[in-house]
Amino acid sequence: MLNSNLKILHICDMHIRHYGRLFYSTGRKLQNGFIKNNVNCLNLSDRDVTKLNKSILDISGKKALLNSIIESINHFKPDVILIGHVDKLDYLDFITLKEKNANIIFAQWFLDPLIKDGGPDYEKNKKRFLNKYQVCDFNFVTTCPSKLDFVDEKKTFFIPNPIDPTIDCFNIYENDHYEKDLFIAISHGQHRGILKSGFEDDRVDTINKISTNINLNLFGVYKINPIWGNEFFNQLKVCKMGLNLSRGKPIKYYSSDRIASLLGNGILTFIHSDYHYQDFLTSDEIVFYKNIEDLNEKLLFYKKNDEQRIKISRNGKIKSSEMFNNKVVSEFILSKILEKPISKNYNWMR
Repeated sequence: MLNSNLKILHICDMHIRHYGRLFYSTGRKLQNGFIKNNVNCLNLSDRDVTKLNKSILDISGKKALLNSIIESINHFKPDVILIGHVDKLDYLDFITLKEKNANIIFAQWFLDPLIKDGGPDYEKNKKRFLNKYQVCDFNFVTTCPSKLDFVDEKKTFFIPNPIDPTIDCFNIYENDHYEKDLFIAISHGQHRGILKSGFEDDRVDTINKISTNINLNLFGVYKINPIWGNEFFNQLKVCKMGLNLSRGKPIKYYSSDRIASLLGNGILTFIHSDYHYQDFLTSDEIVFYKNIEDLNEKLLFYKKNDEQRIKISRNGKIKSSEMFNNKVVSEFILSKILEKPISKNYNWMR
């Protein structure tokens, strides 16, 4: 426990309008983590506010969002405002909020890829990040800050995608029966819930090269819609293995939040070695591959060798659920904001 009197206004999308379809979102996991750390954390779900308060005089819902933030500050009197994306507001909006609340610490977390060399939506994502960066005292990203040439590493820190044991609660390695070999789920815009027409995804190139001897449980490509809500976990549980595929060229430490669902639920997880997760996990806890040939060789091996698969899956679940736990990740954020020591250090922290 860092400070039981601390109050955080956590502004991020809680997907209320999606009726539980994204109950395992990172924003919710972090919110749960702050509460586990005895922090009084008030959530303001920005995209729900804008979606539900559009009008002729406020077409985008932006005015309603700003008013909600201002009123929440007035009533709640937070010590910290933590921003998770919040893309409806522009730079001047954040500057105004900062100037009127100089006594409040501003921070942000940002989950999307920031891959300069041919990465998906690089300029757009960079702009979204920098839109808040100028007013934030602290920034938390799911990419190694040393690989970003536009941040000050003294106020920008890496955080892993958090695992929440109340959500990521399955031990898939204990299953007696599996209908499929490999789980792959990718999505094109989680707020839509269905595939985008005409959308191209570089991950399809890898999927096309997976051995035909591997029985895929595949979603988000080939006109197969993504899966959400509890069905995501139902489909995950019928597979022996899971492939962690993120868009764009590998960049140090970045991963979509899918990796938390794979590792945290005890499925044998495969990840490209160029993401450098060797810094966190060993080959006894996750499977690293170098290229498609290496991936296929290892998929075929672990498909047939249950003892080794179960051992690595169990070890990966135990280790990742400890070091990437949402309480740990939230405590790390708090330790940086409050400039206080953390109760236990892990090798992803700096």
